[in-house]
Amino acid sequence: MAGREDAARDEARGASGGTSAPGPEDVPGPDAAPLQPGGSWRAQRELWGEAGWRRWVVASAFARLGGTMAPFALLLAGEQATGAFSQGAWMASGYAMGMAAAAPFRGRTLDRRRLPGGLRNPLLAQATVFLALALACHLKASLWLLLPLSVVGGVVPAGVVAAYRALLPALVPRARLEAAFAIDAVLMEVQWILGPSLVGMLALADATLGVGAIALTGLSALALNCFLPDREPVPGPPVAATLASLAPFFRGLPRLLYLSSLAVGVSWGVVDAALPPRLVQVGSRPEAWGGLTALLSAASAVGGLLYTGTLKGRVTRDGVILGRCLLFLALWGVLLVPLGLVANLWALGAALAAAGLFLAPQSAMQATLLQRQLPDSRQAEGFALSNASFALGLGLGSGLVAVLLDTAGPHGALLTAGVLPVLVAVGGALVWRSRV
Repeated sequence: MAGREDAARDEARGASGGTSAPGPEDVPGPDAAPLQPGGSWRAQRELWGEAGWRRWVVASAFARLGGTMAPFALLLAGEQATGAFSQGAWMASGYAMGMAAAAPFRGRTLDRRRLPGGLRNPLLAQATVFLALALACHLKASLWLLLPLSVVGGVVPAGVVAAYRALLPALVPRARLEAAFAIDAVLMEVQWILGPSLVGMLALADATLGVGAIALTGLSALALNCFLPDREPVPGPPVAATLASLAPFFRGLPRLLYLSSLAVGVSWGVVDAALPPRLVQVGSRPEAWGGLTALLSAASAVGGLLYTGTLKGRVTRDGVILGRCLLFLALWGVLLVPLGLVANLWALGAALAAAGLFLAPQSAMQATLLQRQLPDSRQAEGFALSNASFALGLGLGSGLVAVLLDTAGPHGALLTAGVLPVLVAVGGALVWRSRV
């Protein structure tokens, strides 16, 4: 953020990544900059004055839009093609699982390439696969074809969103990165407002249109990348693409951050797959989920703006950020529980809005902590692993709903949404307190 009074060094850099009590490393470092008048709002105004930041916002918005559209679009298109929401839920789960499996290794590949030029092939492949998937859904193909296509649809753009985040340190001064990640979390919620809402509107004409529109978002991002400056790959020895090579990311603080992303993903996957049939139960249309998603994301954006306003123009210590992140994760989980209990559209919307207030701040805090912990030569890979954790959770949550719909029903499935976030928050807090 622009201007700060004193910069506390990261509490635990290196392999352990954990937090510790304040010590000598918590004093201002040589890179600390004096605090500018105006605090956080001045920092944000100065950030928007950066041409590179503004161009990055527009290009990354189109790249992310397809990801926010895909789960809902596949759910509706699968239901239209096969006649069952459970089949659409399997497609959404397959998409998320494909992305989760491929994201870390695709991120590693992108770390070795000049960005954003290295995004050309993934974005072109995304357009091709989703056009084929839209055609297959329109022709009412069987799940045996739709599911593999959905998995491939998750694989081909994997790592792209993480690569955009890896570009940020090359575009934004280090002193403004915390503000950049906080604002980016709010902008991500704007994508979650636009994406599902657009799918819902297109589905009123034909459910497959939402799937086809995802192809256009990738092509738009590809065109906008021409206006971004290049980031050369950070020199360093190549890392073999094996599961063992991911081990350093699962030590200390990053491990807890990835687990938090997984928990949010599971809860979101349950809500995303179970709410449309739940709406049918309460006498509404499944397409109304697009509007409810917009409401949740709008509330999340408000929460993100309020959090951004608390940043006081200095680098916040890791331990403080982590404590807030775990608290917000627990509140998110607890406030999802009413979704399985209330039985009308207004009550569902109120519960979603209350939970959404705590969503964007979590994303901002996780991104800030990860950027501090990840080595420069593996930034895209590390962020991609966070996206993979969320996508894995999304797939698990959607798959759980596909299993529970025919037994517990949509309301029973929704009761499981908040369980894992609360468990991870409580467990993480206990582990954190044991280290300080």
